[in-house]
Amino acid sequence: MDAHYINEVLNGNTNAFGYFIRTYQNKAFGVAVSIVKREDDAKDIVQDSFITAYAALANFRNDAKFSTWFYRIVVNTALQFIKREKRIDEVTEAYSITADEKIALNSAIAQLEKQDLKKLIKGVFEKIPAKEALILQLYYIDDQSVAEIEVITSFNKANVKVLLHRGRISFYKMLKNEKTKKPYKNGR
Repeated sequence: MDAHYINEVLNGNTNAFGYFIRTYQNKAFGVAVSIVKREDDAKDIVQDSFITAYAALANFRNDAKFSTWFYRIVVNTALQFIKREKRIDEVTEAYSITADEKIALNSAIAQLEKQDLKKLIKGVFEKIPAKEALILQLYYIDDQSVAEIEVITSFNKANVKVLLHRGRISFYKMLKNEKTKKPYKNGR
């Protein structure tokens, strides 16, 4: 269906681009807010991303899905915003979890309904580094594979897996802190 609307836009029907806005704006907003943390900034980023996508639509190659190509534009726009705002996350200290904690984490994730998981992850997004939040958003909320995340973010497979691992640790710590009602600290 995306190909049809791409052709319509390229053939001069600018109104056809509304399909992409209706189809992808919510997930694009989720991706953007997971990176920049503020909804107003995320709205601006999504708007800028749609403008960029519209202007570059003739360069879209059908070797990838439109959504993957567009989410990469969103990610790049958000990361450029962060650089401009000088809010790039600093190196985080290493944190490892025990085998028992890994089992508890996997059990907790398996028991959660998808909606509950979305709510919890959204809460974590506000407290964890932008890159971890982005990977969690793409993997758990948007159901993107590691390979698709590589394309969207331009991170290599190892970086995606490391960020996914760190994101899971942050998620685990959030669950653990909720249980004991300790305030979650970004510094781990």
